[in-house]
Amino acid sequence: MPLLPYCMIEDQQVISIPERGVQAATVETISTAGLRAFYSPLESLAPEPATLKQSALEFHRVVSSLFEQTTVLPFRFPTLLVDLDELASHLAAHAGEYLEMFRRLRGMVQMEVRISSSAQEPSRASGTQYLRDRQGRQEELRKTALEIRTQTQGLLQDWRERETKNGWQCYALIGKSAVKSFAEMVRCLKAPAGVQFGVSGPWPPTEFINQPKA
Repeated sequence: MPLLPYCMIEDQQVISIPERGVQAATVETISTAGLRAFYSPLESLAPEPATLKQSALEFHRVVSSLFEQTTVLPFRFPTLLVDLDELASHLAAHAGEYLEMFRRLRGMVQMEVRISSSAQEPSRASGTQYLRDRQGRQEELRKTALEIRTQTQGLLQDWRERETKNGWQCYALIGKSAVKSFAEMVRCLKAPAGVQFGVSGPWPPTEFINQPKA
């Protein structure tokens, strides 16, 4: 039967497992090669946007419940596997890679900083001027990201960032005990004129996982 994998943890941990997951399906587990994966038997995922969004929320609820208790490596949503044998084979084939990720990410969490422009959208009357203005705005966002990274450097284990459609997105890998300090440090920083930013988390360190394809 097809199944939807949620995430995995290091095996041999005492953990509370949510009874129900996506579409109220039972949450089940499989252990192999030092890993324990969580999944739900699921025939299919309805493609309608509203239904798919609800399924995504249910997926993240399961992952969050486990993440509150230990370090997790989530699968990407929606990943549907043919059957339990495929999941077991995947875990066995990539156990070394996953266990190395756990070694690197154990006790780590991801904090996110979203940076955007609060200035008025540049005029499109002149294409050249619009591109110049937009480039200037993006450079200001990049400089703000650099400032945030510099000011929180003492807490960082790793850092990723990228340009997005609406601004700049930053991902900080920190120890779980540093969450409050990191958030306070970011919130105490003064945003440059025309720039705004906000911090969220902690989340599973998904941006720092080099996950093999299932």
